[in-house]
Amino acid sequence: MTIEEKAKWFDVAMRFSLEGKIHLVMKSNKNGIVRWAIVNTENNTVLNSNLEWEPEPPAKKREESFLIRTRFSFEDAVTLYKQYKMFALETSKAV
Repeated sequence: MTIEEKAKWFDVAMRFSLEGKIHLVMKSNKNGIVRWAIVNTENNTVLNSNLEWEPEPPAKKREESFLIRTRFSFEDAVTLYKQYKMFALETSKAV
């Protein structure tokens, strides 16, 4: 099994459905530090710390700044998603 195939299995095993095609996905576990991302699997975008969706580049092309903006502790990811949902609801009411 290739590393890519193993990564796909790992991804499926550590994914929580939030709403529709939006998932909370464990992206790394290095030295006991686990990092999560909020991923829209419909268009392969991730929610960043500015509550904006941005494309997720291939692993080899991800810069450190991208990882800082889009990878979180579990607790921070859940909080960020709740903020996003509140912001999205407020925005839709204003329209």
